[in-house]
Amino acid sequence: MAITGIPNWVIYPKEDWVSITPEDAGLDEDRFQKFIGALDLRGAAFGGEDHSDLKWGTVVTRGGYLLYEWGNRNYRFQTASVGKAFARAVFGLAVEDGLVQPDDLIADTWTGEGQLSHKHKYMTEGHHKTLTWSHMLGSKDDNKHYGGFPIELGSDWRNGPGHESPLGREFIPAWAKWTGDPSYDLYSHVEPGTVGYYSSGGFWRLGQALTALWKRDIKEVLDERIFCRIGIPSDRWLWYTGRAIQKHKFLYPDVPDAYTYLDPPYEIDGTVVRSAPGWVVISASDLARYGHLVATQGIWEGERLINPEWLRGHGGGNHSGMSGESRHYTAMGMVTTDGVDYSRTSAADSFLPNDMFVEQVRIRRG
Repeated sequence: MAITGIPNWVIYPKEDWVSITPEDAGLDEDRFQKFIGALDLRGAAFGGEDHSDLKWGTVVTRGGYLLYEWGNRNYRFQTASVGKAFARAVFGLAVEDGLVQPDDLIADTWTGEGQLSHKHKYMTEGHHKTLTWSHMLGSKDDNKHYGGFPIELGSDWRNGPGHESPLGREFIPAWAKWTGDPSYDLYSHVEPGTVGYYSSGGFWRLGQALTALWKRDIKEVLDERIFCRIGIPSDRWLWYTGRAIQKHKFLYPDVPDAYTYLDPPYEIDGTVVRSAPGWVVISASDLARYGHLVATQGIWEGERLINPEWLRGHGGGNHSGMSGESRHYTAMGMVTTDGVDYSRTSAADSFLPNDMFVEQVRIRRG
């Protein structure tokens, strides 16, 4: 449901979050303590990453206040697929600036001719001819990509149909054409819009197209338009480039060569291409700031920074994620944390149970 304004009890963090007690946050204290006490949060164990000690962190906020934290909320690490939410925002800003419309053809902006590694990948060839930005962005609700790009993990693609990934899934859909070469096979295999599939490969192509659309580094776009405005300075977060991820065979030590499908170009007209499938290095504390922007539907300090349709939470495979919701104005930021259902970080409801909320945030003064 769209909102017309932000409640006067919602604030915005400055240099750091202001902490609040559960009672002043408008929560039932007993229910909150029982809920928190039943959780067993700890560093995640994913793909051989080491998150022992305090190399993890999770934050929950309400109304712009820090409600609870686990681990080290300022620990920064790559957050897997969370960057897909930021790629969506980059496109939304382009729409708001009049650079493009969601149903425009990708080929009207960027064909990839002479830049993509094979002719069959060009936006003027095959199924790409009808490929729109909406297809590449996917659904806001189900995380799926509708561009017909079938590749999620390059290592599993290379191993072939019937192979079960170390992550416990088979990553080659029945509708895909398979040669065994994840780079050669990174193209639209079916008519766009006909199948939904979670494809990091498709988001890589989106990142290339977004770079061509903006004609500048898309991290700089987010820095200027959103991140610096919500208190995240440019040197406090990193968005890996596609080239860096493609070369990093052991991004996840137990899943080597997972992202070898990340094909050229790695620069477009001299501008570096960021890895739109994800791999943003950031802290849980700063992810929660973005989650708070999601909760306020793009409004910060009385100013709309972006239309809410371009904002969403997202969960990363290494148990990172962020979310925000506009009923109770809670937000969550999470970096490499086990012990919580991280898929909820892309949900539209609160991480906290609804029956826990008894009133709005109230601050005791004096």
